Amino acid sequence: MAQGVLGVGPDEPGELDRVRGFFERQMRLHPAGSPDYTRALIAESGLSDLIARRSRDLKVVVPDLAELGTAIRLQDPEARAWRRSLGMKARRLDAGEAVSVAIAVARGETLGCDDGGGRVAYQALGGPECLSTLDLAKRAVSTGLLPEDQARHGYERLREEFRFFGPAWR
Repeated sequence: MAQGVLGVGPDEPGELDRVRGFFERQMRLHPAGSPDYTRALIAESGLSDLIARRSRDLKVVVPDLAELGTAIRLQDPEARAWRRSLGMKARRLDAGEAVSVAIAVARGETLGCDDGGGRVAYQALGGPECLSTLDLAKRAVSTGLLPEDQARHGYERLREEFRFFGPAWR
């Protein structure tokens, strides 16, 4: 996981920490036992479990200077023409997406990304393979990690209950 998405250590917050904070606030806003509270609790718990895996079995990849330079260009308001030349719309990538794209391209790694701008940038910069959440779910089925009905149900639940905007299972 790229630095920025998750901090290298517990004292370095990343995007996942901010997302977890959002779900913690949602839990305080909704009455215990309500559907919104339950969804927020499940999301916060899953994120806490993922964040806790840092240093144990989840590696945080720190960008080198060249990768950092690419990540900065993917966010820089002054680099709008360059991003357009890649085929991106004028909007910038957020920090986590930008550093993930930069590291994956530079190291020839597959990227997991559902953001349209991130996918366009990754492919335009020469990234070898970009997988969406749907691609990953289908790969889990094809490799025998999950039965198709379970993967489909989990993916559709993500779309319906957690407001994930990925395409329908096809």
